[in-house]
Amino acid sequence: MADEEKEQAEGAEPKKGKSNLILILAIALVVALGGGFAVWKFVLSGNDAKAVTQVEGQGGEMAGKDGDSDEPFEWIMSPLDPFIVNLFDGEGVRYLKVKIEMQIKDIYLEDIKKMIPQVRNSLIILLSSKKYSEIGSIEGKVRLRQEILYRLHRILGEGKVKDVYFTDFVVQ
Repeated sequence: MADEEKEQAEGAEPKKGKSNLILILAIALVVALGGGFAVWKFVLSGNDAKAVTQVEGQGGEMAGKDGDSDEPFEWIMSPLDPFIVNLFDGEGVRYLKVKIEMQIKDIYLEDIKKMIPQVRNSLIILLSSKKYSEIGSIEGKVRLRQEILYRLHRILGEGKVKDVYFTDFVVQ
């Protein structure tokens, strides 16, 4: 009997070690998830929250000075006509309807209006190259906004467009 009690006691120790390992892994998982959420919340979403705060707090306009000249300017919102495109999706026909507004410097409004055909062409190509799986999530929409802004900077020049906003986004 004494031998059986020793074997049971010895057998209990490895189980305790396994439960400690599981506990440590569970804690590590919770810490990793919490850290990932914090990075997403404060780093990846920080720019969007700051832009929304600026627009809401100042009616969408900001006064300032252009870095290249002494002319004062205001940030204004300039809408683009709606885009309706087929998505590049092998699972069937899907459509994307999106309305975009650009936050631009008012002193460049006339120059930008002249470039609208090039802007629309570039954005139609970009939007129609997307799959639903790429733009269906919040992260996908944020990434798409960044890609649109990058294209606008390449077409219109740096510093003319501050940000872009989706005012309508429907996938069917």
